Amino acid sequence: MRKIAVVIIMACLFVAGQSAWAGTWREASQADFADGDFNANVFTSTEGSDSGCLKSNPGAVYDLNKDGRPDLVISNMHDNSTNFNINSYVYWGKHDWTFSADSCLQLPTHGATGNSVADLNKDGNLDIIFSSYNDNSSWSTNSLIYWGSKDGFHLNDTLGLPTLGAHANCVVDLNHDGQLDIIFANYRGADYSNNVNSYIYWGSKDGYNVGNRTDLPTIGATDIAVADLNKDGRLDIVFTNRQGDYGGSFTFNLPSYIYYGQGTSNITYDTSHRDQLETHGAYGVSVDDLDNDGWLDIVFSNCHDGASYNIKSYIYWGSSSGFTSLPRTELSTKAGYCNAVADINHDGHKDIIFANWYDRDSLPYTVDTHDVPSYVYWGPDFTSKTDLPSHGAVGVIVDKMSQNGTKDVLITNGVQGPGFYGTTFNTWSYIYHNVDKTGYTGCDSIPSVYGHISTKDNGNAHNRSKSETYGSSVFGNGADTYEWSSCSWVAAVPESTSVEVSLRTGSTTVPDEINWSGWIPVAKSGSKAGVPPAKYAQYQLTYNSNNFFEAPMIDEISVDYQIMTGGSGDYRSYDRVDVNISSNITGIKISYNLPQETSVDIAVYNIEGRLVKNIFSGAQGPGQYFLLWNGKNSNNHMVSSGIYFCRSKFGNKIYDNKIVFVK
Repeated sequence: MRKIAVVIIMACLFVAGQSAWAGTWREASQADFADGDFNANVFTSTEGSDSGCLKSNPGAVYDLNKDGRPDLVISNMHDNSTNFNINSYVYWGKHDWTFSADSCLQLPTHGATGNSVADLNKDGNLDIIFSSYNDNSSWSTNSLIYWGSKDGFHLNDTLGLPTLGAHANCVVDLNHDGQLDIIFANYRGADYSNNVNSYIYWGSKDGYNVGNRTDLPTIGATDIAVADLNKDGRLDIVFTNRQGDYGGSFTFNLPSYIYYGQGTSNITYDTSHRDQLETHGAYGVSVDDLDNDGWLDIVFSNCHDGASYNIKSYIYWGSSSGFTSLPRTELSTKAGYCNAVADINHDGHKDIIFANWYDRDSLPYTVDTHDVPSYVYWGPDFTSKTDLPSHGAVGVIVDKMSQNGTKDVLITNGVQGPGFYGTTFNTWSYIYHNVDKTGYTGCDSIPSVYGHISTKDNGNAHNRSKSETYGSSVFGNGADTYEWSSCSWVAAVPESTSVEVSLRTGSTTVPDEINWSGWIPVAKSGSKAGVPPAKYAQYQLTYNSNNFFEAPMIDEISVDYQIMTGGSGDYRSYDRVDVNISSNITGIKISYNLPQETSVDIAVYNIEGRLVKNIFSGAQGPGQYFLLWNGKNSNNHMVSSGIYFCRSKFGNKIYDNKIVFVK
């Protein structure tokens, strides 16, 4: 008989589920982050320390060219000759955070009104969506997506989506399928009728097309707000209805609509789940929690009631019973065209800014001009207001657009001078700095041509909070069970912001509440994950932004793990099992003592992890056991001298004993 000499390198090695086969789940590239679950305010970018990062942008202004400075997108509708086929502007933020015509990209558009910015195709570059009102010949014209790239935006890299006199658009993942959807507010059809449907273009991995669209009845719709108004977990859509048929029942006294989301995995919208609220020529809408009672409120900009443009705009207060026409708060405006909600002066209360378009009273006219100020109504009671000079204002956003340490207010001006159509559409738009109840400390001007702008509401799409979440893809190969160790991340965290990391684990490829643990927070970067061993894992990031809509940027996240088993496994727990290996004249002796009945699998693997020999597989009751490996493989051939592993699996626990085998 051949004599076998065995040297035990780690005798009686207890691993307690932590095998030597360890690894790290690491995500650091744009592609790594892009396969996660996130809404429009979170996006991947090709910036970062390892060719990618994950960012959050709860505000209305974006850094399109990734130079660390904000950029502005102005939708130009038509010029003084009523030519709709004119260029819209992208103003690049300069090194001193100012904007000027000498740093402006011009993009061809067709009666551009609203715009949105989002990474629609998740390639790490932000895209711009322009609503198209008219192309000089028809209202049935395509709205445009300019696809972002590492080289910027180009006319030959666009997608046209059919719309009908489109005004605002909104980008959000309505059905939580990981693809962003685009909503267009349609104003007028080819037959001059305003009784036209607005559109939801559903996002998919194949892009956007007419065949994957939902039509929703509206009446001359001009603006959109999306939020979870009734707190049922589904996003709801508010459309402003401005005007009835242009050639028929010409009326402005129309209700605006709320479409409530229905369903679970397949979210739908239809007229049977629609509510309406009284409005008068409503042009703009915002949604936010103005009184901090936990229920979202709706602010409508009323433009015209058929007799006068000097009418009041409305706040409808949300509650557990929904919205009712009364009570409501009415605020004086002058042809309110658009509004935005933000805590401008950082006093802890939300404020409302109304862009006023026109000042004309009832017949006989005593006032007839577009040179009318816009209004800031100060929260919490909205009884005091501050005027900001404007000229036929058609857009307003609030965000950090300068380095002066405060929020700034951008008002886009559309018309200047007296008369309903004014004297010029080639005007200037204004950026106001340090706005408070006494006025403002500075103002910058940029050219625009009947310039419209994004009507995006600041904050989380569901509840307007300062927090956004990102859910990673699911990690796991379906065969191995993992024990998780430390979780680390690399992030740029602006002042007064934070990022929270949580993990959960489970036994199915799709997380659920039955087969998965709950989310377990990680105390700090480098701390132990604290989740139970399982086949699959997922991490979640929670971004908390500050008052300036700044949020952290994640460059990398990693979770260390060790493989517990290569079998199917379950979640039963067993006491410690001590595995002893020794040698004798006949081979290698493997001994262990089981405290209770369990399944047992014992095998020998070579240094490359390939199976050499199955020693035992089956169920064993409590007691002492002895097994023998005679140095032969599965084909009954003697193996060569070298390093091997005796891998013992008891239920869900794995023990790896490293040995040196010498013939």
